[in-house]
Amino acid sequence: MAKKRKEIQEVANQISRRMLFVGGLQISFGLILVGRLYQLQILHSDAYLKLSDKNQFDHRLVMAPRGRILDSKNRLLAGNSEVFELIVIPARAQNLQKLLSNIDMIIGLSQEEIKDIIDIAKNQPDFLEISIKSDLTQRELSHLAIRSAILEGVLFQKNFNRIYPQGKLLSHVTGYVSGITANEIEQNRNLRRLVGLKTGKAGLEKTLDESLRGIVGEERIEVNSRGKPVRFISDRTPKQGSDSQLTIDIDIQSYAVDRLKQGNSEQVELSDSAVQEAITKNDELKAHINIGETMILKDSKSRYVPPETGAVVLMDVETGGVVAMVSSPAYDPNLFAGRLSNRAWQNINDHPRVPLLNRVVAGLYSPGSTFKMAVYAAALEAGVISSDTSYICNGFFEFGDRNFYCWQEKGHGKVNGRQAIAQSCDVYFYQIALKTGIDRIQNMANRMGLGIITDVGIPGEKLGIIPNRQWKKNNRGTVWTPGETVIAGIGQGFVLTTPIQLAVMAARIGNGRKAVKAKLLSEHAKNSDEFQSLNISGTVLKEIQRSMRSVVAGGRGTARNYDLKGYGMAGKTGTVQVKRISKAERDEGIVDNTDRRWKDRDHALFVAYAPYEKPKYAISVIVEHGGSGSSMAAPIARDILKFALDRQSI
Repeated sequence: MAKKRKEIQEVANQISRRMLFVGGLQISFGLILVGRLYQLQILHSDAYLKLSDKNQFDHRLVMAPRGRILDSKNRLLAGNSEVFELIVIPARAQNLQKLLSNIDMIIGLSQEEIKDIIDIAKNQPDFLEISIKSDLTQRELSHLAIRSAILEGVLFQKNFNRIYPQGKLLSHVTGYVSGITANEIEQNRNLRRLVGLKTGKAGLEKTLDESLRGIVGEERIEVNSRGKPVRFISDRTPKQGSDSQLTIDIDIQSYAVDRLKQGNSEQVELSDSAVQEAITKNDELKAHINIGETMILKDSKSRYVPPETGAVVLMDVETGGVVAMVSSPAYDPNLFAGRLSNRAWQNINDHPRVPLLNRVVAGLYSPGSTFKMAVYAAALEAGVISSDTSYICNGFFEFGDRNFYCWQEKGHGKVNGRQAIAQSCDVYFYQIALKTGIDRIQNMANRMGLGIITDVGIPGEKLGIIPNRQWKKNNRGTVWTPGETVIAGIGQGFVLTTPIQLAVMAARIGNGRKAVKAKLLSEHAKNSDEFQSLNISGTVLKEIQRSMRSVVAGGRGTARNYDLKGYGMAGKTGTVQVKRISKAERDEGIVDNTDRRWKDRDHALFVAYAPYEKPKYAISVIVEHGGSGSSMAAPIARDILKFALDRQSI
């Protein structure tokens, strides 16, 4: 019995030990669990809350509306329209190709667009958003929303589309915006987060991009397990970019555009059957129609021709404010705000007259006889001539073993400086250029604004060339020759300027005191006190002004038929030969510009300011292959000046 009790006691002891062991294990596991819970819920709660937040929310930046660009009277030149954008996150789409095919059946996507989207997806991380369409219509939006259940990885977001209500009228001034490029992302990696951002690619849109862009906002998108948005939470409201007001007057700009394009030809109805037939047979006419041009002309020989090509700059001679800036042909900047098709791009990029070129700041032209004011002023300042100095022009100037000809075949006879400017006598300027020297001529031309970057605010501005001895040595590796001075004396040879530089020259001569600079922003064109002294003798300037007046008011002036009645105008014509008329052409009866191919004709130039007594505006006009500066460019300048001056009294 005792033995049995002992066995029972041993069993009980074993059970107690096991229970204690099991109990100890349970308590240990319980303590570990409590400790872990304490660690998760108390010590590391913030960290895990953030992880949970990342699983529940998508964070993204919200684009701010771009600032507006306005004309001098606050009329809209570039603004925004509110649109809905369709975007996709490839990481959330099980099959991107299939997804895009589904979207194609709903709203229609071209094969080119689908290929572009797939290419973008291959070349960037799959968690980055890709814009599929940036301007959904209400109908497209509703159709997509109804079928959203089968569109995994797709989101809709509100965005802003850039609009240019004036179309082509100011395309070279405003420029355009388009999507971020690979180069821009390479330079600034943060731009990868700004899906839907469009940056300025040309014109003021590029120059003022940072201020126009504004400050982006931030928002969280709560999504469900399938990645579909449930609600939006705004963390920071986007701030619209700053507005920019220009000195441009849209009414004057519009008139200047049409006046330059029409030239001396007659505008015809585009719908006319004869015009339509001409378009089908003429590749150049067809090219103009393909970029949205609606003006077709009939020239003096009853031929259907495209609008004139060239540039106009109209400036305030006191403030430097640019009132009109025209480069023709132009393009429609609205095309670039969306997804530009290959065909539209080819129509613009392959156009024979290069509509993307802003001729005002990047077109380089020999100034021809408009350069003679700088040569005359340099000679007067150097004292190598006086205003009474005369030379006899027999139609040519013999120098060395070469004859340098005047445009007037039989010569101008005996002329002084003022008469030489009025009649544009080349022989007179051949001789005074030699006496003055190229270095003095360059110095004077620079003071007048030629060969100097204006910094008007348009990207891509060209410097031009106002040569001297050192320039020739640095750029050609040879010494300057006297014969090159002779040619430079009439604004040809190496001499190249831009239309805006020629306008600055005319403004400085008209102002007569200050070195006026071209301004496009109204805030920069309010105070003329910032301009430095022109640093040219008042006596010299007065002689230049009187000489320019005689161009339009003198009995033998080259622009004597185009004075500005009621105001008075001072100006200077220029005709730049592009290609000599060959003997073979003369034998064929081709003796006039209008008989030649367009690209072989002379350039027509005119610079002026008005009114003569109290100057308000200065202008430069260049008509590419327009023929004579007196018969083509001068009347265009006169009409634009009259339109602008007449508006002052309205």
